[in-house]
Amino acid sequence: MKTILIVEDDPILCEGLCRALSSETRRTVGAGSLSEARKRIFDADCMILDCNLPDGNGFDFCREVLRTRFLPVLFLTVRDSEADEVAGLKAGACDYMKKPFSLMVLKERVEKLLRYGESGGVEYESGRYRFRFDTLEFSVRGQAVFLSASEARLLSVLVKNAGKIVSRNTLIDALWDCGEDGISENALSVTVKRLRDKLGGSSIRTIYGLGYLWKGDDE
Repeated sequence: MKTILIVEDDPILCEGLCRALSSETRRTVGAGSLSEARKRIFDADCMILDCNLPDGNGFDFCREVLRTRFLPVLFLTVRDSEADEVAGLKAGACDYMKKPFSLMVLKERVEKLLRYGESGGVEYESGRYRFRFDTLEFSVRGQAVFLSASEARLLSVLVKNAGKIVSRNTLIDALWDCGEDGISENALSVTVKRLRDKLGGSSIRTIYGLGYLWKGDDE
C-alpha cells in the first residue's frame, strides 16, 4: 500500500485532503508542521507540501528531504507567483499547484507522482558514470555528485532513452506537467544547464529544434 504524506497546517484542509486521497491501495498521513513531517516522512511514497508552515519554509524542507532520499514532492500552496513556482521546482519538487485547486486535477497529479516513484529504482553504469536513482546516489569518475530531484528526474528520462532524441515537450511533461509553457521552458533549460555543469558539458547534447540527447561517455 502506498503512503501519501500531506504537510498542511490548516487542519480542516489537511483532514479533507487525507479523506479525498485515501483509497483501498493508498493511505494518507497528515502533518501540520515540519517537525511532525520529519517524524512521518520515512514511510512516505510521495509528499504534498505547503510552502508556509508554522515552523519553517517548505522549500528548505524539500531540499532537506531530497538530500538523503528519493521522494516525489508536489507543492500545494497559495503562493502563486512565477518566482515561487520556479523556486519550488529548483528545490526539487516534481510539481507545483496553486490554491484554490481542482481536486480532480490534484488526484491525477498524485497518481503521476506515485507512478514516478515506482520507476525510481533505475541503475545506470557506463564508463565514468554511476547512477542509482532510488537512493539518489550519483558519481562521475568515482566522485560523488549531488543532484536535486528534478535534475535526477531529467537524467533518468535521458538515460532511459540513451541514443534517442527526447523532445523538450516530452521532458517538460515527464518532469513538471505545470501547464505554463514559459515557466516550464525556463525551468527545463535551467535544469539541463545544471546537469551539464555537474556531469560534464558533453554528456547531454542539444539537438536544435528537436530536443536533447544523452551521450554519456560517447563523446
